[in-house]
Amino acid sequence: MSGGESVATTLDRYLSARTELGQFSGAALVAQRGRIVLRKGYGFADVAQRIPYRPDTQHEVASISKMFTALAALKLRDRGKLGLDDPVCNYFSDCPDSWRAVTIRHLIHHRSGMLDYEERVELGSEKYLELMKPADASARILARAKIDPLEFPPGSKFHYSNTGYIVLGFVLEKAGGVPFAQLVTESILKPAGMRSSGVLGTGSRPRRLAVGYSFGDIGWKSVLRGTALTAGHLRPVAELALTPPQGDAWLYSTVDDLYRFSRLMEGSELVPAPLVSEIAAADEGGYGAGWFIDNGFERKRMRHNGSMPGYVSDFIRFPDDKTTIILFSNVDRTRMSRVARDVTAIVLGRSFDMPVHGEVIELSAEQISGLVGDYLMADGKALNVRNEPDYLTAELAGQYTAGLIPLSPTEMYFPLGDGKAIFTRDAAGRAVTVNMRYGGEDHVATRAPAPAPPGPPRLDQPGGSP
Repeated sequence: MSGGESVATTLDRYLSARTELGQFSGAALVAQRGRIVLRKGYGFADVAQRIPYRPDTQHEVASISKMFTALAALKLRDRGKLGLDDPVCNYFSDCPDSWRAVTIRHLIHHRSGMLDYEERVELGSEKYLELMKPADASARILARAKIDPLEFPPGSKFHYSNTGYIVLGFVLEKAGGVPFAQLVTESILKPAGMRSSGVLGTGSRPRRLAVGYSFGDIGWKSVLRGTALTAGHLRPVAELALTPPQGDAWLYSTVDDLYRFSRLMEGSELVPAPLVSEIAAADEGGYGAGWFIDNGFERKRMRHNGSMPGYVSDFIRFPDDKTTIILFSNVDRTRMSRVARDVTAIVLGRSFDMPVHGEVIELSAEQISGLVGDYLMADGKALNVRNEPDYLTAELAGQYTAGLIPLSPTEMYFPLGDGKAIFTRDAAGRAVTVNMRYGGEDHVATRAPAPAPPGPPRLDQPGGSP
């Protein structure tokens, strides 16, 4: 943050810059210790109609739904309607033999061994849309899961599975004795006061639901120069049926409603403290009951993101600090993980960088030759800058190979880290250092010394003179 600038001002400056470059459209809500620091919309909920995106705009939150599906299971457990260690086959008359050892607990924690249906198809591809647009998509996914072999013995390891949560949705419907949409609405959404949230696929399109957008490859020149959201490249995505029980991605909500739920996760009548602890208890897979549980910025973090055609989201809680960060974007090519990283850094007072932008240039052969070579990081790891046929690359041994997009003779954008490679050259134009700066941190490497030329042969070695 620049001198004296508030967290709210810095957040707004950062997200506005992303929006102006065409890299963000949506809403953000940030709160610390019960006080909302930022609550604001950016870009458009409907580009064609020029309807602004507002904090009360409804949004398809995709896999963030899983925390509510898991909570519905725990609430049914507490009502005596099911047991977490019940075999899944208790709820299916045509249960395959391979599922005999699968329990409800396995489904909640992604330890069932069921293959993830999304791994078969690329998200947003024609195959994906062919699978997800029909009204019976969830039933078809369930039917396919029954004939697929399990990937591993149930309970033996973690593998994220959207299929498992669809199966869980069917289980909850049968255990609860009511349709899935009614179950989650009456047991969670209404008691939580989430009045602007609901279940997709149950009727007409929600009135304030943002239009979801995607776009094709517009090239690095357009990306880094900035392309307005109104430039005509955004295309609305096809609507998916998401007919309940689509247990993996059924919820539409607002940043306000998710914040309301976040407050309840501090301990409430709906989510009492012992239940909060159970939800946040993760095994070696790092997944609790519908939440990823880990450490971020040296703090305990509860998190889930969501991604589907036209919509990306992130919901982050630092429970010990009572800090909540909620981000929505209705452009699915938003690099939400980078935005969330930077927003979190701003909120927690850590170093960050404003979005990279500039004009892409062509480097001369001489300029390129002055950059290529071997460099050494402070920890001794080798960084190799090469001139590939199409672009420069920087390879850090064993960690990454990053393409470099030139913005000047000494500054390159590298998309992998959403950062910059900044070279310093000597008087002859030869680079002597390179700073791979990303995530608000410097990673400086110094050009490795040239190997010493071979000396004259020693007289006592083969090839020496007698």
